[in-house]
Amino acid sequence: MASLSRPSLPSCLCSFLLLLLQVSSSYAGQFRVIGPRHPIRALVGDEVELPCRISPGKNATGMEVGWYRPPFSRVVHLYRNGKDQDGEQAPEYRGRTELLKDAIGEGKVTLRIRNVRFSDEGGFTCFFRDHSYQEEAAMELKVEDPFYWVSPGVLVLLAVLPVLLLQITVGLVFLCLQYRLRGKLRAEIENLHRTFGQFLEELIFHLEVLSG
Repeated sequence: MASLSRPSLPSCLCSFLLLLLQVSSSYAGQFRVIGPRHPIRALVGDEVELPCRISPGKNATGMEVGWYRPPFSRVVHLYRNGKDQDGEQAPEYRGRTELLKDAIGEGKVTLRIRNVRFSDEGGFTCFFRDHSYQEEAAMELKVEDPFYWVSPGVLVLLAVLPVLLLQITVGLVFLCLQYRLRGKLRAEIENLHRTFGQFLEELIFHLEVLSG
């Protein structure tokens, strides 16, 4: 009976190494995208920065990087082929965004949004795409009114306070004028009283002279 041929050890080892090389090369371009774990807060009218990075860190200059808003994938900002693609932005974000690329060589970027609006509140998604491989991370932006801490009662008081101050000022001016007028009137009465007293004294003196 003929014996079955078995592959030699070197050929098995070569096949294993080739398989290992294929697996390692398939994972070489993979990474994770990491964004803020907690909501980012901003005030209406201010600027806000949304950071995003890949792990492990690597040069992302040649990658496609962007932010969009779910659920309709409105493009907030897009970076592709080494340039910002402003023409693909949603109309409400044109002229309001800037991609900070100082650390893009380390796989770190930050999206700056100027003149924050209430409509900016909600979810944002950051993504990195390297050829056909893409990963993304979600983050949340909370937009607050600068006067969110003021209660309705305080707002009413702030609205009424100028009127009260105006009324108090007018009242004080009126009292001052009244006091000054009273002072002048009192002085005139006293002056008239002195003049009339002198007249009576002279009249009495002349009557005594005539009667004497």
